[in-house]
Amino acid sequence: MQSILTIFLAMMLGYLAQRTGLCMVRAVHELIARRPAFLLAILCCGFWYWLIVPFTGKEWIPFLANRFDGTIHFLVGGMLFGLGASLNKGCSISTISKLASGHYYMLATVVGWIIGWLLLPSLTPAVSYRPLEPIYSPILPVLIPLMLVLFFTIIKTTPDRRKLLIGVIFFGITASILTLLEPQWSPSQLLKDISYNVYHQDIDNWPELERYALIAGLVAGMGLGARSRLPLRDFEFRFKQLFFHLFAGTVMGLGASLALGGNDSQLLITLPTFSPAGGVAVLFMIIGIATGLEIRKAYHRMANKDKA
Repeated sequence: MQSILTIFLAMMLGYLAQRTGLCMVRAVHELIARRPAFLLAILCCGFWYWLIVPFTGKEWIPFLANRFDGTIHFLVGGMLFGLGASLNKGCSISTISKLASGHYYMLATVVGWIIGWLLLPSLTPAVSYRPLEPIYSPILPVLIPLMLVLFFTIIKTTPDRRKLLIGVIFFGITASILTLLEPQWSPSQLLKDISYNVYHQDIDNWPELERYALIAGLVAGMGLGARSRLPLRDFEFRFKQLFFHLFAGTVMGLGASLALGGNDSQLLITLPTFSPAGGVAVLFMIIGIATGLEIRKAYHRMANKDKA
């Protein structure tokens, strides 16, 4: 029964992600345009977990209690992931959203992710992280102001924007319930485990079938939520486009490997633990995305100048 519920929740997540256009790259773009509300709503997504747990009677999940010190690895990993996401024009969730909408070149990004995860242990010595003590209750001086700022931001925004932000809040609540039931549901966690098992040739600990079913449910929900889909017969594979997204995905994979997760697991699992590592990773993902967006602008300006 729980498996059916988790797959249904994954479908709901996919639908909400597609309808709201949930994407950290888009959120940072709006931040640069002085519209921070969308990014704030995304940053709060995982913290709804703390408001849900008291109504379930369950305790803090040990998997979520893994916390690390914010070392240079998370800084560099977050920066690399952000740069890759800006080049890809999509983060972890929005990559799958676009794939479900018929933008099949995003398959190159997924392959790049796996390559990036595999490259890091091949190119560098084993990276060590400093674990911290788990926490078993929310840090209210952080949680309460964060929720209050989000609440007042929603009140002051326009009705159309308010509807969008409420959709993101429902995404966060649904994601928190799914995390409570299945902590390892996120796409980046599945890709990480697949890459780990491929690298170590460990067929005994291959991810369980239910985790693939959750991703299938997520994609199905995104397909249902898509306002328009590109038919397969109208899609054209272009080598330059595939190579570009393969490169972007590889950079994202390297960054996610260093930071122990992409933006989906950082926002929905690590950040709600009040982990310094999660805070550093997310901050530098935002900086990396903003930097990548500025690089893209500069490149387009130069290209247009040369044409003129």
